[in-house]
Amino acid sequence: MKGLTIATIILLMLVPLTSACFSPMDNLAVEVYLNKPGVTYDLTPLQNAGNVSLLDGRIVYRSHYDERVAVMLWEEDGLHIRIEIPPKSFNSTYAHAELRAPLIIENETLEKLRKAGWAVKNLTLEKKNIRIVISPIKGKECVSDRDCATGGCSGEICTTREAAKEVVSVCVYKPWYSCFEETTCGCYNGVCTWKPNERFEECLRRHGVDPEKVIKLPEGEVYAAVYGEDKPSPGELEEIKAALRELGVCGNLTFTSETVNAPSGVVDEYTFDFKAALREELEWLRENGIVSIPEEDVEEIVKVVERGKAGHNSHIGWYEDKNGTYRWMPYDESSNPSLVRCVSTPESYTLPPGDVVLSKETPVKTTPSPSNTETSPTTVEAPTCGPTFVAALALLPLLLRRR
Repeated sequence: MKGLTIATIILLMLVPLTSACFSPMDNLAVEVYLNKPGVTYDLTPLQNAGNVSLLDGRIVYRSHYDERVAVMLWEEDGLHIRIEIPPKSFNSTYAHAELRAPLIIENETLEKLRKAGWAVKNLTLEKKNIRIVISPIKGKECVSDRDCATGGCSGEICTTREAAKEVVSVCVYKPWYSCFEETTCGCYNGVCTWKPNERFEECLRRHGVDPEKVIKLPEGEVYAAVYGEDKPSPGELEEIKAALRELGVCGNLTFTSETVNAPSGVVDEYTFDFKAALREELEWLRENGIVSIPEEDVEEIVKVVERGKAGHNSHIGWYEDKNGTYRWMPYDESSNPSLVRCVSTPESYTLPPGDVVLSKETPVKTTPSPSNTETSPTTVEAPTCGPTFVAALALLPLLLRRR
């Protein structure tokens, strides 16, 4: 992981700087770019509304879903709508632990974790403010099944083709050898082993044999983190242990606390319902004639909403996927995204004093609300890089972990 972080930083420092950059605030936001043909908009009602501010060309007002949260609209080759939680602090505390353990992860296991409430993507698990990342360590014994063979008197040993010629075992047939009919000897994550599957493992257990004594387990690095706290609560710790038990990971996790320069929200960003917030805002904009978009498009947008789907790289838009089909999806998952690799610094401002009031007689405000009103500070990304880019790279390791 450290090597990945260093390599990423070096890569970032070598590429040309661009005007559109990643913002640390993207981790507290979701953004949709309404670029589908046929979707139209008219910002006039908001440009003549009360309790609306303008900042660097962005219309800003309080969310209809949660008044502590900001809604931002701006034009950039079309309309962008962003839901953003204002930061309460730029010092984020989290607890993390790592261990290396033998592991085999089956699709059935991942499905059980999904049913238990974990969001599973590849080998990353997330639930509220908990994140578990599994990084398999690839073995070097084999590249394909052809590199492996069986050995021993009864063919009960799965090993490399070279070793199979020399391996010696006791010539006593044991009943559990019949379980080999449920599997094959082959290359699994770089090691020669009897390949795991549910039927094979159940057969071994019926004969009183521990599957781990027969299946050669590749190793993996397990990283667990709890964000927003200096140590896991008893409930969070049990959630992590239950997930690791399901994954078959054994070992003790010792958590350490770390504080980094990264934003945390006035509303808990891990439990905030970004889907509901964006749906309610799109519906309000439709009802007031500001955005014209079919209801089915709203539903398709909401399906792919996740915290952090914001900014140039990860915002949601109407893009072509790798199969040639257009649909609402995050930009970085589209067929040929042009990703930026610099980090911008945030700019502070205050939310308007109350709910937006649509009125043609009230001119739009061009400056932040007076400081004597009870408002929440928030930020938007500045569209420049330059000298701040190098300083902002200090945020990168945590953000890579958190995304």
